[in-house]
Amino acid sequence: MKKKDRMITFLGKNTELDGKLTFEGTIRIDGHFKGEISADGNLIVGEEGVIEADIHVSYIRIRGEIHGNIHAHQRVDIHAPGKVYGNIHAPTVVIDEGVIFEGMTRMYQAKGSDEKNLSVIGSDDYIGTPPSSLTAIYGVVADQITGNPIKNARIQCKGANDKNTQTNAAGYYEVIHLKDGEWKLKISAKGYSSKKAKVGISGEGTCEQNIELKPKRWN
Repeated sequence: MKKKDRMITFLGKNTELDGKLTFEGTIRIDGHFKGEISADGNLIVGEEGVIEADIHVSYIRIRGEIHGNIHAHQRVDIHAPGKVYGNIHAPTVVIDEGVIFEGMTRMYQAKGSDEKNLSVIGSDDYIGTPPSSLTAIYGVVADQITGNPIKNARIQCKGANDKNTQTNAAGYYEVIHLKDGEWKLKISAKGYSSKKAKVGISGEGTCEQNIELKPKRWN
């Protein structure tokens, strides 16, 4: 991963800033920002973050509160207890249960065609890939016998630090903002034998790692 793409904290809790923000790589906001945000990078809004601004970025992940319109070139993720009051323009919008969203979602207008409404995807239905500007491991966990996706499978990811996640209803998982080096995955789910895998991260990009778990009754 290039140095400029490592996550940094731009605005901490209990701090406020007005103005115009531009940046490269990934920025996290946990305070109060008011003004305008325009960048080619990735924006993370923590639970304590409050933004009053129109936002133009590649990718945005929201757990805080935003008042303003969002334009994302790749994807918008809104996780509980996130709140968004404004319109969203993005190819993909993923929204958790429990999120407050008051606005409209629109696709980018395709050349030579009319703009159409975007179908918002629930986080339990999403199965795709992380934004290409992130360094991540992603994939699907499935039953080795039936091929059916496994919901709530636990993924433990150990490397430069520890990161944990779990699969959604479509069996999909992703672990983002990883550093260069070897990452060890342990995948486990109720009723299945656990499985381990190793993934090497070097430079920018995403790594797909699909996993099949064997039901214990077949052992």
